[in-house]
Amino acid sequence: MSGNERGTIKSRHVATRNDFFVISTKPISMLRNYAKIAVRNIWKHRLFSIINVFGLASGLMICLLAIAHIKGAFDYDNFHPKRNQIYRVLTDVTTKENDRTAFASSPLPLAATLKTYSFVENTARVVRTYGEVSANTKKMNFLTFAVDPSFYQLFGYRIVAGNAATRPGTAMVSQKTAEKLFGRKNPIGQVLDQDGIGHSIITGVLANVESRSHLRFEILISVSEDIMARFDADKDWNEFSTGYTYALLKPGTAAAQLEHVLPELSRTAKTNLRGDGIKDYSFRAQPLSGISPSTEELMNGTYEPQTSGLSAEMGVGLVTLLMAAFNYINLTLARSMSRAREIGIRKTSGALRWQLVGQFMAESVLLSLLALALAFVMLEMVRPMQFVQQWLIAGVAWDWKLWSVFIAFSILVGLLAGLVPARVLSGFQPAEVLRSRTGLKIIRGISFRKALIVAQFSISLIAMVALVTMMRQQHYMATADYGFQSKNVINIPLNGVPFERLANEIDKLAGVEHVSGIVQPFGHHGPTMQVKSGQNDSNPVVAFQFDVAPDFVKTLGLSLVAGKELLNTAGTANLVIVNEEAVRKLNLGDSRSAVGKSVWLQDSTEVQIAGVVKDFRFTSFVWEIKPLILRPQISGVRYLQAAVASGTNANVEASIKGIWAKLSPYEPFEGQWYDDFLYEHHSHADDLHFMALLLGISFSIACLGLLGMVTYNTQTRVKEVGIRKVLGAKIAQIIWLLSRDFVKLLAIAAAIALPLGYVAGYAFLASFAYHVSIGFETLGLCFGLLLFLGSLIITTRTFKVASGNPVDALANE
Repeated sequence: MSGNERGTIKSRHVATRNDFFVISTKPISMLRNYAKIAVRNIWKHRLFSIINVFGLASGLMICLLAIAHIKGAFDYDNFHPKRNQIYRVLTDVTTKENDRTAFASSPLPLAATLKTYSFVENTARVVRTYGEVSANTKKMNFLTFAVDPSFYQLFGYRIVAGNAATRPGTAMVSQKTAEKLFGRKNPIGQVLDQDGIGHSIITGVLANVESRSHLRFEILISVSEDIMARFDADKDWNEFSTGYTYALLKPGTAAAQLEHVLPELSRTAKTNLRGDGIKDYSFRAQPLSGISPSTEELMNGTYEPQTSGLSAEMGVGLVTLLMAAFNYINLTLARSMSRAREIGIRKTSGALRWQLVGQFMAESVLLSLLALALAFVMLEMVRPMQFVQQWLIAGVAWDWKLWSVFIAFSILVGLLAGLVPARVLSGFQPAEVLRSRTGLKIIRGISFRKALIVAQFSISLIAMVALVTMMRQQHYMATADYGFQSKNVINIPLNGVPFERLANEIDKLAGVEHVSGIVQPFGHHGPTMQVKSGQNDSNPVVAFQFDVAPDFVKTLGLSLVAGKELLNTAGTANLVIVNEEAVRKLNLGDSRSAVGKSVWLQDSTEVQIAGVVKDFRFTSFVWEIKPLILRPQISGVRYLQAAVASGTNANVEASIKGIWAKLSPYEPFEGQWYDDFLYEHHSHADDLHFMALLLGISFSIACLGLLGMVTYNTQTRVKEVGIRKVLGAKIAQIIWLLSRDFVKLLAIAAAIALPLGYVAGYAFLASFAYHVSIGFETLGLCFGLLLFLGSLIITTRTFKVASGNPVDALANE
């Protein structure tokens, strides 16, 4: 065979092996070849592939949660059969300073006026009501609304028992409310009573409304026109913040017809406009399908999610995903030398640049699809978390549309993550590869890959400082000294059991030191009212008022600085105990001189100050100490509180449960120790667990990226290490040689992140009147953990290379 023939055969053989790059232009064949090569490269570099798949899966999982929540936001109120015909009327208010504010509410007389138009089929009003609800010998607070009987003709909330309350004087309750009030009893036909509303007969039970609706409620009371009119006594269109107005248009009616009449109604309504600082107001219609997600901040808004919050959630997911993409870019470019030789050979064989880009993009998309599968597994693991269930995926329909979005999103992520390495690596020229000119620089010698590592650890460290700050603040609120006794005190919701009867039984128990009661336990919020130092005082003070039982001061260990404790109910109807802040705000002088003076409560009741207690923190830590009024009024007590001797908790609790079983055999015992109540109420454990998960994912991605970089760096310097060891270098010197660049990167990340994390932490703490400080205990802990993890990764990988046999390292030289 001649030399020319051998050359021809050889060239044909090369063309055949590389027909993927040169000959084949059929899409199916080309994609098949892309997939084969991608699988081989992924399998060949398994460590880097695992790092990339885990990182992308973590970011995808968070993005999938955000996407599911966003999808759920668009599903709000889709279950109403007439949703396309329903519109809510908004009110735009302009002040005399020309500041515009949008209200989700509107004047109550608007509904009757709209009903006179021929294109309006019906209207309904929804008004928030306040006050305790009495039923089945119980008095409890619920989320209650007064509605027109026509409400059920507009909306389609699911009824699980009974019938819709379509007559005045009837009511609907949610399943949870029915259980709280009536236990296992049938709620249909039972009577509710709320102050200002009167008696209402329950005609049906609604499915619990926790998500997928902008309206959330526990009780709906259908009221007459007379009762609805009480919420707007003026009836002259000046009160636009009381309730919500909904209009049901007749089938086939365009929304433009409603929009056309609203300006006319607003012009008529504002002819007698009066209001402090109000210059003008107008109405506009909002379709029910457009309420969620809300694109604007509305006063008196309902429960629809805001686009700003959804954007923030998606932003967290994208930042996490971006860190994973950094890893992919980083590790791919780190292997640029070996891939560059591959590219040089393929280009010499005739491959076009777009074909090389396609190969790298195929690898990236395949990794992203593998990551999607892992992300689904991770999603199933976090789905049971209460935070995820309550705030992210509650009520979301996981249908084929959502999964199509997931798949499309993961493919898009793969394409975007592979774009930079594909363009960079496919642009190498064979001549440059032979001269090793593959360095990728940004500015002043800082490599792109190092910048990505700094960015990853900076983001993780900022998140860590912010999260540790939040955790410390939550723990502080859950365990801090509020100024009253919370240890060895038990709170017992009365749930209809007479206070005196239960108190008498508990007071007889061994170990019980004091028994009292309160309308609502300290440590969160409470009822407020206006208090005046004089009957004609024009500057009332807003104070918190708690109805309490006798012996309250001793039960909670409060410090009485002046006056006396109220030990019984005789002659105490017009006596109150106040705190020092109330004395200051009411200008009553010092504590001693305030005793015996009169103040006037919001309902014009004159009461006399019997005692003054030392200031303590009885509300949320968001506020500074506020004025406090303790009024002895057993009729308002909803919780019994018992202080017990140390070491007797278990015995006393068991005895109280026995007493409760006799007095209320059909109601569960819900007593809770006060310190446990404060801890559960303020620790927000579910929220912190989810945020800790995000932080763990963030740090895992960053650490895996560092692991991949260190591994590749040590692998490429094996022969250099062997030569240095032959020349006498010690293991510690070699470890430092291989590690110092990465340690510098961690130090740079800390220098960037710690100040930013400090600012982020204080931005969170700014909303609290009482909060922890951000000092060395926070910044030092976060930096120490960063340095420990980074050093552990760096040292373990470099020690393996540094302690190796130089003969093995130089064997192939």
